[in-house]
Amino acid sequence: MSQSHYGLLLAILSPFLTSISAVLKTGAAKTLGPLVVLSVGALLGTVILFFFIILKKAKFDLEIIKKHKNDLILLILSRSILGELLFTYGLSLTTSIKAIFFTKVEAYFVLFWFWILAREAIKKRHLLLLFIHIIGAIILSTGGRFKGIAEAQIGDLLIILAMGFFSYSYFPATKVSKAIGAVQTNIISLTTAGIFFLPFAIFLSPHLILKPSVGWVYLLGHTVLFTSVGLTFWLVSLKTVKGWMVSALRALGPLVGAPFAYFLFGDKLNPTQILGGAIVLTTSFLIALEHLRSSKT
Repeated sequence: MSQSHYGLLLAILSPFLTSISAVLKTGAAKTLGPLVVLSVGALLGTVILFFFIILKKAKFDLEIIKKHKNDLILLILSRSILGELLFTYGLSLTTSIKAIFFTKVEAYFVLFWFWILAREAIKKRHLLLLFIHIIGAIILSTGGRFKGIAEAQIGDLLIILAMGFFSYSYFPATKVSKAIGAVQTNIISLTTAGIFFLPFAIFLSPHLILKPSVGWVYLLGHTVLFTSVGLTFWLVSLKTVKGWMVSALRALGPLVGAPFAYFLFGDKLNPTQILGGAIVLTTSFLIALEHLRSSKT
């Protein structure tokens, strides 16, 4: 299997793992609290990846790390700290099945960052797709019942904002994953985020850290599936697959994540929300096709 085909395979597997892990992370965030998930989950992922590094006999090149420290800092801030903070708090307020669909807005944020950073013009049909996408997201969030902003809608909004930071992270992540290595980059990001959030978890949520809970099982499952495996797959795929394509392929996630959320927590959407979810996925798929056409011209 060629490197490009291998990267594409991992880009397809990553959203499946991400969607399942998002369901598990939701359960962990609701029972253990966001700060415990952010700190302990990151540090646990670091430990798992360190064992992988030892088995692989891989090394950290400090000179290369120093050379790419600016991009590494941007990656850590945008994804591991700000993005994860918003995403995890959002998960604690909404349902996992809605969260899976809302993460698909990431493709539009990638388009936005390409417009800002690469000066790519945004076409009118892209704006039309975005407008329809937003309508679908509102329908998905509210179920067609507009009775003010509730806790669930705040959680949905936080997840959407998190996608803005996650989408920006594609730019520095592409650079550092190629230069430093996917696993090494993941370890540095997780360690930094875990150490950053740990004092907040200790002082603000000490009772949750010591509390026996099924949330620890959810957190372990999330850590293995996403923090250790899914995120590494994402970083590896960025070495050979364009960032916008990797982002667009994340629209595949609900195919696995939605049934998993139903069987694990009984999360389901009413008919109106299913319509909203279909609009979200369809517009995400169409914007991916637009990217594909533009890349061939």
